[in-house]
Amino acid sequence: MSNNASEDFKRFFRIISFILFIIYLMFLINVLFLDEKYGRVTGVKGYNLEFFKTIKNYIKYSGTNTIMRNIFGNIVAFMPFGFFIPVLLRKTRHLIIMILLSGLMSLLVEVLQYHFAVGSFDVDDIILNTVGGFLGYLIYKICYYIYYGFKYLHIQK
Repeated sequence: MSNNASEDFKRFFRIISFILFIIYLMFLINVLFLDEKYGRVTGVKGYNLEFFKTIKNYIKYSGTNTIMRNIFGNIVAFMPFGFFIPVLLRKTRHLIIMILLSGLMSLLVEVLQYHFAVGSFDVDDIILNTVGGFLGYLIYKICYYIYYGFKYLHIQK
């Protein structure tokens, strides 16, 4: 691939990534703040500040569907964040920065949910969302190394 074609592909990929990121944010806002079919309690300001309390309660007292929806749902919800942010913002392409950004974004979501009484503030959600951001970042890194590793091998042939 020529240098111009490579730059064109990168530009195209970033544009598509930006569009997908905006769609993801709109979906996330809908799920976290607007759509009541996700079992959200509205009008009540609850909170949990004890680490792993909610997670333990889900595992101990809930069925598989509740565990999947709440624990894995919180993780999966932030995986696109961990993938798209380093694609769109070069300065965020470091593990520690992405973990911090994922945690801060999750903290913002939890504070807003508490403030607007659409869900509760739960420290366990912050942990799970941050894990999701981390996993999304790992997927980004794997894709990055596959692309650039393949590109490097292609040049060598």
